[in-house]
Amino acid sequence: MTVSTMSPGIGTLISTFLGAFQGSISVLLTLLAGYIMARRGFMDHKTVRNVSKLCTSLFLPCLLIEDMGPQLTVSKLRDVWIIPLWGLVSTLLAHGIGWVGKRVMKLPYWTIAACGRPNSNALPLLLLQSLEHTGVLDTLSQQGESVSETLDRAKSLILLNAIVQQTFTFQFTPGIMRRDDGQRKQDDPEDRLQPGPGRLTSVVQDQERVGLLDDHEHDSDDSEETRANGYRNALDDIADQPDVHWPERLRPLEKPLKKFWSYMSPPLIGAIIALIFGMVPLLHQEFLKEDGIFYTSITQAIENLGELFVVLQTFMVGAELAIVPSTHPGVLATSWVLLVRFIVMPAVALLFVLATAGRGLYVDDRLVWFLLILIPAGPSAMLLVSVAEMVNISQGAIAGYLTIAYMISPIMAVVCSLGLEVVEAAAKRVSGV
Repeated sequence: MTVSTMSPGIGTLISTFLGAFQGSISVLLTLLAGYIMARRGFMDHKTVRNVSKLCTSLFLPCLLIEDMGPQLTVSKLRDVWIIPLWGLVSTLLAHGIGWVGKRVMKLPYWTIAACGRPNSNALPLLLLQSLEHTGVLDTLSQQGESVSETLDRAKSLILLNAIVQQTFTFQFTPGIMRRDDGQRKQDDPEDRLQPGPGRLTSVVQDQERVGLLDDHEHDSDDSEETRANGYRNALDDIADQPDVHWPERLRPLEKPLKKFWSYMSPPLIGAIIALIFGMVPLLHQEFLKEDGIFYTSITQAIENLGELFVVLQTFMVGAELAIVPSTHPGVLATSWVLLVRFIVMPAVALLFVLATAGRGLYVDDRLVWFLLILIPAGPSAMLLVSVAEMVNISQGAIAGYLTIAYMISPIMAVVCSLGLEVVEAAAKRVSGV
């Protein structure tokens, strides 16, 4: 029996599933390409980290300006307020579920963050780009809207949620994961500041004179701890360094502004610029409209840089999985987090949209409804590896879990197909949607 000979409902469901599955496979193949290239030695850990940082510090802010700016008008913000709100609520709920699992099953604290923080930018963006070519996005377009316009609108909404997720992650996740004291990683001898090839320039020292460097001829007789303590103070603050302060008149603003700046990040700055361009009519016209003065120069340059983010960041996620040494995360911990990320949170999102969409509570828009389902679902963010490194706990178990999670990411095809069915059911309540 072929899809064309089946009943219309089943045939549509299978066609949708196949389209979503093809999109998910394309995401997995992009990840796999990064993984293989890193394994083959084309990239080392430093390269991967630098390129990932470049993606977050430059390409993502440009993408935010390019895609969010045209959508951040007053009228459009009134329609899409549910996206960032649901992103925050679903994240808090997922963290709460993760906390319950941690308490009941005595799991590590990283499982709380892994349950609560989905991949909110690169993976859903690439999945949506893939769905553009499978016909799935056609069912989510508004009347008179092309598929490419639907994709642009979807990208702006995904990025709006990504800002919420990113801010939440850097404010709360380090404090959660830092409590895994038992998994604190040992100092890597290669990362210690020691004389030798690749660390400090060779110095020829007359042993009869007093020098600044100790004689390291007998380093092999010292314990690792002794040498670590000996060089740990090498980067301490210099006692006589000047104490720089702001001018006297601006002194009261110093602490508040420094505190405010500590909460800023390149993506958040990009979002603020996008908001300004979207809300100020003159800037919106000159930067975001095709007949604007700066559109063909500055805006096009921003667009060119922003378009590098999605595929390159996904590629680097695969490379990072290959570079970071992984250990077995534990069957119980892995099973629990995968259950939350791929079954519990998608089920919650499906029920939420089924119960609320088309009832006048928020905008009647098929695309918005679909994204409300997609936002809380899928594998955890690769950002958790960076947070683990930042708080100095072992990354091995987290990397091991993430490798498994991204390998089974084509399960998202099931979420997409069920999501479209729920959207269709909700659309029947509203005429013209």
